[in-house]
Amino acid sequence: MRRKTKKALRLSAEHAAAALQLLIEDGKVAVADVARALSRREKLIRDLRARLSALEEAARPTARRLAKASRRAARRARPQARRVLSRAQKAARQAQGRYLAAIRSLSKEARTKVRAIRKSSGVAAAIKAARSLAA
Repeated sequence: MRRKTKKALRLSAEHAAAALQLLIEDGKVAVADVARALSRREKLIRDLRARLSALEEAARPTARRLAKASRRAARRARPQARRVLSRAQKAARQAQGRYLAAIRSLSKEARTKVRAIRKSSGVAAAIKAARSLAA
């Protein structure tokens, strides 16, 4: 069975340069081969940078749209300040709640009677009438 070999050496830049210099001096590697490998590396880097910039250009409108949508969502998610209720508004809302609670258990005919009382005499009289009809 074949043993796995370590593919990449962990060398610092200085050690790699020294090893390459020794191989060139020993005649194991030609200077032209090193120059060709370096030029291939530079070409590969240029090609990768060009492809990356093309991807960035293609993704720019989408990224802009996503950023705009996220800003819009953040604005929507921001808690809105509650308006302060006046005493009259608070009392009216509480009266409306009491009125709805009072008519909830009534029949349709009784509700129409209470509704007529509310229109003529007001909410307090309607609540009083609804409670008396429910009992």
